[in-house]
Amino acid sequence: MSQRAIRLLACFTLVIMLLAACGERKETGLEKNTADGLVLNAYKQKDYPLLLALADSLGKIGAISEPKSYYWRAYASDKMNKKRAAEYYWKKSGSSVTDFKNAEEVEYYAKSASRLANLKCVKGDYEGALQFAIPVVEKLEELHCDTTSDYINLLIFIGCSQSRFAHTAEGTTHNFERAYNKHLDHIKSSPTEESYKSAIAGIVNIAYNYLSIQKYEEAIYWCDRYKELLEKYEELPNASQDYLDKQHARQSIYRATALANLGKPLESYIAYNEFQNSKFSKSVEGIYDEGEYLIEAKKWNEAADCFQHLNKLLNIYHMEFTFDNLQTFLLKKYQANRMAGRKDTVYAVSTFICDSLSAAIDRYKYEDAAELATIYDTQKKETQIAQQKEKLLRERQIAGIVTFILIVGFFIAYTLYKQKSTLKLSKAHEELKEAYNQLEETTSAKERIESELRIARHIQESIVPNEFPQRDDLELYASMTPAKEVGGDLFDYLFIDDNLCFCVGDVSGKGVPSALFMAQVIRLFRAMAKRHYTPAKIATELNAELVEHNDDGMFVTMFIGMVHLPTGKLDFCNAGHNPPVLGNGSESKFITMESNAPIGLWEGLKFTGEVIENIRGRLLFVYTDGLNEAENPQLVQFGEELLLDIVKRTSNMSPQDMIKTMNSEVKRHRNGADPSDDLTMLCLHVE
Repeated sequence: MSQRAIRLLACFTLVIMLLAACGERKETGLEKNTADGLVLNAYKQKDYPLLLALADSLGKIGAISEPKSYYWRAYASDKMNKKRAAEYYWKKSGSSVTDFKNAEEVEYYAKSASRLANLKCVKGDYEGALQFAIPVVEKLEELHCDTTSDYINLLIFIGCSQSRFAHTAEGTTHNFERAYNKHLDHIKSSPTEESYKSAIAGIVNIAYNYLSIQKYEEAIYWCDRYKELLEKYEELPNASQDYLDKQHARQSIYRATALANLGKPLESYIAYNEFQNSKFSKSVEGIYDEGEYLIEAKKWNEAADCFQHLNKLLNIYHMEFTFDNLQTFLLKKYQANRMAGRKDTVYAVSTFICDSLSAAIDRYKYEDAAELATIYDTQKKETQIAQQKEKLLRERQIAGIVTFILIVGFFIAYTLYKQKSTLKLSKAHEELKEAYNQLEETTSAKERIESELRIARHIQESIVPNEFPQRDDLELYASMTPAKEVGGDLFDYLFIDDNLCFCVGDVSGKGVPSALFMAQVIRLFRAMAKRHYTPAKIATELNAELVEHNDDGMFVTMFIGMVHLPTGKLDFCNAGHNPPVLGNGSESKFITMESNAPIGLWEGLKFTGEVIENIRGRLLFVYTDGLNEAENPQLVQFGEELLLDIVKRTSNMSPQDMIKTMNSEVKRHRNGADPSDDLTMLCLHVE
């Protein structure tokens, strides 16, 4: 190259550098420490809407870095219970780190990873937590940034996730020990209140994890370490007494829970007394921890009383019932009262669960839509910023081209080529973003459906009986096996004076709507049976109630029966249901009956009831069509003939053994084929 060309090239380079410098000197009007101060002040004041707005605005004008902006947006979203938005922003915070030599960017890379791993563990996505956290830990080790509390927290979250899988459980102890030793090193080098609290928080997670997976010896081991850390922290001159009270109480109740499950009642009782002597035991968190312990210790009456107090405190704090709260508080309250035999409270809690679920679903959908709108708006703003940057870049390119036309012509081709490459990159970016959005929508929908099905499944299991009477004059047993996550079958029974009232039903459809309809049917059945209605009267009144506002056209087939136990007299009404079998050895037969319509289809129906004078000494077997219509891989149905033959062979068995035998025969008939419908069976024998 000639000396003249070299001088022209140097001139060209200088002009480009000057143009770039002029374009990039964008004044924000804020010093970096001022911007950080605004963010930290909002964080300390716990003003999370303000924190979200500040992080967004300051990040947009470049007053704080992208990783920091996304981190605080995620933190504020998480505190406002917008978990999907928080997950999105923490992912963006980590992915926006481009300079791993920049200490601040690495700091927020680790902080965002720690928060995101915790979020995934809380919602039960342990596989996702492992896939995300392990590469981050390896990166931090590569950067020699493996002494921070965020790195240690990642080790703990990895250990918690590994403990949930048999093939990774070996690494659990290794990661927990590494994390604990890292905390001790941190305390040794900096024995501050912050370093102690960070270590204690980590031990709390480890101990609670072992309680959750029912490894109680390991839980005791970590409770001992928990106590040792608290004793060392107590020696600090500025140690918080309220914090110590809470942590000592929590360590005691964890220990009491583990000891109760290890069959050490006296030691468990001593630890429980230590918990009760704390101020923390009177708080909402403390009462909930106490309730969990009492359930594990099978002290059902005390647990029921405990959750009654918890309910009062929740009312004081005006807590709304989300899916998580329904599962965390109400289902545990239901379990405690059911096992304590408090039938009225069980019925009231079951009814409240049903009433609250619809509102929780509506609230979830509303909040979900709001979060998605926020994420979409963020993506739209990011696109606009990218377009503005692209526009600015294009203007610089044009200015450079005009300048260099006057200097040398051969750089024009290079500039045009660069512009074309930029356009291709932009198009590829848009296509990638569209694919990402579609993936986000698909994942969000799947998570929402799975959550709704899980709650509906819990409701079904909590409403139908799972305990059966132990009486000299009666044997009764029933089972319900849904074909999918959530089924539409139902059964129930209750005693009214000397009468046993019972029902078996099959709701049309599947999923959450069927679960809610089924809950309503059981609630109405129990209320009407308590009014001493006959089976025919119950069916007639049920129809009148269910047909109102039934825009979806849902219905239920039911067999409703009432047995007078001293005489064996059976009053019954069959509403479009399969005919039951009266089992008596070789004389077993299907009951011939009136063909009433299903319940809930037409207004004004009056159902007909029938009577069998005495069923004592014989099995009464009631079932849904998931039994006789069960199919094998060749689509051959189980059929009524085989059903009747099995009843003849098992009519001398107890109801429980008879139903277990029938279940085994159905499974053998299906021969590996998936069930096509729900299967519910109820069998009783009056002495």
